[in-house]
Amino acid sequence: MPQASEEERDEMRKRFGSIDSYGPEKFLRARGWTLHPDWTWSKPGVTDYGQMPRDEFECMKFLIHEWDYAGIIGA
Repeated sequence: MPQASEEERDEMRKRFGSIDSYGPEKFLRARGWTLHPDWTWSKPGVTDYGQMPRDEFECMKFLIHEWDYAGIIGA
């Protein structure tokens, strides 16, 4: 069930032109993230996600809140 805030949706519309999952997912893949069959994400070579770039964090948070992606492996 979608639970992203209107602020999160507005940010994705501004960035990608819509609130579907395609834009944020494509962006994260281009940044080196891997989406696994269980809807979790990982980034090869990264073990500490505490300092992930804000734009990656915002996209990840939106996918989790709006589209029920599972989260980050190893975080």
